[in-house]
Amino acid sequence: MPDRIFISEIAGKMAISRDGQLLGHIEDVVIDTATGFIKYLVLGATTKVSDMVDDMGRAVITVKKLQLDQEYIIVTR
Repeated sequence: MPDRIFISEIAGKMAISRDGQLLGHIEDVVIDTATGFIKYLVLGATTKVSDMVDDMGRAVITVKKLQLDQEYIIVTR
């Protein structure tokens, strides 16, 4: 497992939870500038897995950990 993931590797990929729930396609990544860590992922407009939305009405999910799979981004929330 690499010790870093580039945003270009995850943008557009499908995010899934550890238990296999499809979360949606990743449209954007928001970084906390104070810590340098990912604050949350912005998912496609049709995603309904989160009550949190950004200022453009897109679903966002907070992230504790990401794991890159060949097909998916596995998210621990």
